[in-house]
Amino acid sequence: MVSATPLEQANQLHQSGDFAAAASAYEAILQQGGPRASIYYNLGNSYQSLKKYGPAILAYERARVIDPRDPDLLANLALARKAVAVVEDVTIHPWVHAVVHYLSRNEWSWIVAGAALTLGGLGLACGVVRLPRRFSFAAAILASLLLGLGAGVLYLRKGESTHGVVLSENAAVRISPFEKADSIGTAAQGRVVKMGAKRGDFQYVEVPGSSLQGWLAAKDLARVLSP
Repeated sequence: MVSATPLEQANQLHQSGDFAAAASAYEAILQQGGPRASIYYNLGNSYQSLKKYGPAILAYERARVIDPRDPDLLANLALARKAVAVVEDVTIHPWVHAVVHYLSRNEWSWIVAGAALTLGGLGLACGVVRLPRRFSFAAAILASLLLGLGAGVLYLRKGESTHGVVLSENAAVRISPFEKADSIGTAAQGRVVKMGAKRGDFQYVEVPGSSLQGWLAAKDLARVLSP
């Protein structure tokens, strides 16, 4: 008799309603096998079933880094945000935001690399063989446009490496990195924040769309992208 794989066991735990055990099983799969959008998605579903919306949103955000167009993922991320009344911070026009995030950063990087190689290849080919002028001109224009677009998108998204998600409910933002320091506000569970320097057990954060910035206990948040 063939024993169930770790993924099958995790899925069985989720289907049986043991969401805590399922979440632990999915976490173990990720630690052993590396990031996979489908596993992060299942992990987010387990946490959402447990009403742990901060960890759920973190898992969904990590899945979206890999697969930004999955409709089920985007729908469940929206549900988790709605449950804790947080919204995605959009600092550019909505349709520009949609274009910029339609592809993953890796996909945009491949476009930039492919466009640059195409331009280089065209330059090399023109020096060796005689290509039709109309073809070489059109290919060069297209590659240049893709190169410029991809580079612009990657520039707009350069700050994503500092993004973190607040895991705890009403996490206190303090004026200095000490447990007894005065609180200057709270960051909502599931809120995406910008992470700065780390001092001991505290992380400096800025909450986009507000003037709130200060020190948050490191246990209360996690980075979306691996450092």
